[in-house]
Amino acid sequence: MEITKMVLSEQIRERLIDDIMSGVYMPGDKLGESALSKRFNVSQSPVREALKSLEEMGLVIREPYKGTMVRAVSDMDIYEASTVRAALESLAAGIAAEKCTEDDIVILKATLAEMLASAKAGDDVNRIRLNNEFHDEIIRISGHNLIAKLSKTLRFASWSHIKGARIKNKTALQITARHQALIDALAAHDSVKAQETMRKHIEENMLNGR
Repeated sequence: MEITKMVLSEQIRERLIDDIMSGVYMPGDKLGESALSKRFNVSQSPVREALKSLEEMGLVIREPYKGTMVRAVSDMDIYEASTVRAALESLAAGIAAEKCTEDDIVILKATLAEMLASAKAGDDVNRIRLNNEFHDEIIRISGHNLIAKLSKTLRFASWSHIKGARIKNKTALQITARHQALIDALAAHDSVKAQETMRKHIEENMLNGR
């Protein structure tokens, strides 16, 4: 398999995310830099950067003398990460509502359209990736650097939701469509509504196991 164009570390990261989510790599499996560099036919430097990014997302862990391994995620891990996400991202949404521009809304609407298309196609991996991009965009709009940094360490909870049984397309569509309420609150510059909507959105996803 040859990696071409784009930023190598980012493309390797995306391939590894897909592999982890599809079960190619299971919890506890080791991700060695040398083996991965041979697999992707690249030097170890972009592989190292990709693994660092996955560690920031919480999908892998690094242990002394053991190397990098796929993280085993428990229901409690997801619960705790989701409750913290709800607090952090609701704050970010409130701030973003005060700052967002028409161009920001256009970007969010475009991302939501892609998410809906992925949901209709039953592509859970791409849907979750776009969902993360949507939430990252709101955090970017807020301009809150600490929230942006902390949210990356909680991202494993979002990806872990698609492990195990897949959800029906209808349910995926319903979950995805709820993002429109966030866009509406941001477009109206309603800080309180944006905070409430974001918190409810994340908490409902947690309760639904998605």
